[in-house]
Amino acid sequence: MKSKIAEKMDELRKVYDLLNLDYEKVLTGPSKDKATKIDIIKNKVIRGQIIVWYTIIDEFLTNRICRYFFGKKKKFEILWKTKKFQNFNYYIIEQLYLLQKLRLAKSISKIPKNVAADIEKLSVLRNGIAHTFFPENLRSSKPNWKGKDVFKFEGIKLLSEDISKIYAVFYRDEEWY
Repeated sequence: MKSKIAEKMDELRKVYDLLNLDYEKVLTGPSKDKATKIDIIKNKVIRGQIIVWYTIIDEFLTNRICRYFFGKKKKFEILWKTKKFQNFNYYIIEQLYLLQKLRLAKSISKIPKNVAADIEKLSVLRNGIAHTFFPENLRSSKPNWKGKDVFKFEGIKLLSEDISKIYAVFYRDEEWY
């Protein structure tokens, strides 16, 4: 019988194979277009990570807003059982996009200016990479972070470091992260 870890690794391999993310397989395959295939894999991984970062920050902002309106005493898993909390989330929170949540969160709690500015930049970056295959051709939302191409190691490293700074501002509030 396979262990849970072995089962999860098997599934991960299948997902990587299905989504053409197995760069090791590219290296052992035919030499035609290896560099292009590797670039495509890197592009997919980086796009995915940027979207995950964006989504977690959206969740941080949502949590701040919900704590403001519902207090800190009850955990979210308890609040989700109430109609009032469900309605608030379904009809108010779900209707707000990240920058609207940021503005509301800033009005109810302290968020450092540099962190708010980075969240705004992340929103622009995420929109560019999420809505076009060739974000480098966009005029206003090129895939750059503070002047560095996010599809290059230097750019994604700088973005990762700044995301860590954003997380640090919200982390102390989080019970799920």
